[in-house]
Amino acid sequence: MMKKLIATVGFLATVACMAAEKSPLTLALQAYTFKDRTMVETIEVAKRLGFSAIELTPVQKLGGTFTGTCTHAGMSPETRAAVRAYLANCGVKALSYGVVNAPDEAGWRKQFEFVRDLGIGMLLTEPPPGQLPLIDRLAQEYKIRVHIHNHARTNPWWDPAFMASKVAACSEWIGAGADTGHWVPAGIKPAEGIRQLAASRIFALHLVDVNAAGRPVPYGTGVGGIAEILDTLKAKGDPVVVTLEYEQWDELTEKNVRACVDWFNASLKQ
Repeated sequence: MMKKLIATVGFLATVACMAAEKSPLTLALQAYTFKDRTMVETIEVAKRLGFSAIELTPVQKLGGTFTGTCTHAGMSPETRAAVRAYLANCGVKALSYGVVNAPDEAGWRKQFEFVRDLGIGMLLTEPPPGQLPLIDRLAQEYKIRVHIHNHARTNPWWDPAFMASKVAACSEWIGAGADTGHWVPAGIKPAEGIRQLAASRIFALHLVDVNAAGRPVPYGTGVGGIAEILDTLKAKGDPVVVTLEYEQWDELTEKNVRACVDWFNASLKQ
């Protein structure tokens, strides 16, 4: 009987460990965190800080042996092929790209073709809401998922209820990609915003902890409700890319990002 009990306890512990290892949440670095560096330099920093995934930004030069910028207009077809090969073998998976917008269908097609050429599966945007049917149609055509970003009360996307309703009206290729750091100054409780979006469709989020003044701080030390957000996402169980963006550029940036990574990894074990 005792042997059976020990075996059962051991089995349950193994299952628990496997569940922790198979978390639905993937931590990625938003390259904008190191916007003053090149794409290649940022990927090297990401590896050093423990990231296995990254969201590329259009504001960087490519760096390394590449010439050009990380934009559809800044890469020749040959450079795109070379960058795609680099991304496939650099040790950090490029999961998303943005934030980008476009004025019309021709412009949007260039954005979709760009991420397709680089082998990236998601596009982050903050478009005029009226463009969403067009973007949805192109997302289905290119088979590229699109997630919607927000700022604080600069357009209707700041309201998680609005974002959730618009996402729900689209195909499964459109989801939320909210920035939790912008919710605090907008008067939104981040965990409640995530609950509203998770009830609709959420692909990713920019997970940002902030202090009372709205400035970024390491995870778990501010008023951004980071622990409650992660608990909500873990309880939901859907795969979500948790993108770490730290918009305070000084000599402590790498140290603070590392603290966020350590806190996030520890939270997955709880």
